[in-house]
Amino acid sequence: MSTANSYIAELREVTKRFEEKTVLDHVSLKVRSQERLVILGQSGSGKSTILRLILGILMPDEGSVFFKQFEITRLPRRKLQRIRRHIGMVYQYSALLSSRPVRDNVALPLEELTDKSREEIDKIVDEKLELVGMKDSKNLMPSELSGGMKKRVSLARALVLEPELILFDEPVAGLDPVMASVIDELVINLSEKSKVTCVVVTHEMDSAFRIATRMAMLYHGKIIEEGTPEEMKKSRNPVVSQFLTGSTEGPILEETKDAITT
Repeated sequence: MSTANSYIAELREVTKRFEEKTVLDHVSLKVRSQERLVILGQSGSGKSTILRLILGILMPDEGSVFFKQFEITRLPRRKLQRIRRHIGMVYQYSALLSSRPVRDNVALPLEELTDKSREEIDKIVDEKLELVGMKDSKNLMPSELSGGMKKRVSLARALVLEPELILFDEPVAGLDPVMASVIDELVINLSEKSKVTCVVVTHEMDSAFRIATRMAMLYHGKIIEEGTPEEMKKSRNPVVSQFLTGSTEGPILEETKDAITT
């Protein structure tokens, strides 16, 4: 089986449970080549789980996950490792190694997954750090970096293997509005210049609407709506409308109140 050529990743009827809790319930989602797909949803709704399924860190309990024509859920470990070279990941808390300087953190995928020389690796690291505006910081330790700087270093590391797809887990979480805008613009510019596909998980609405070319809303383990940012703004689904506006009136809080009173 294979995905259509226009899709770089796909979930087909995917269910994922953690103990008794069903986080994803027969979710189907297609990621189109060179789009910036933003997945919206409440904290704990399963957004990050989708990223980990695409990366092959988690496996579904039911359904299939594809990267291009490859079914992630059926690949042997060695083949899966090769596929992962085409997918970059920017983690919510940057996931930098605290004991190694910026240069070493960015070089890590190249050192572990390629046989490039030190000189070749240094050249690539410099290129990617320059791309994210961090070339002068390569000798700094992570403890010397601000939150926004750590995000940019994490993005540079995700870029070193020239991925076709980059997954972002809450890329602007914990950042002030100005730095959040800087990161958003960086994601947009990189996706357009490098022709890379982006899947972004967030519940920050300003960031979501700035980045997205398409959106999908996850609620109670299901994708309840998909569309362009403009289509999502016009949604008649009360859950989508409440989530996008941040209103205290609507079904999301009503469920919480019902749970407390029963």
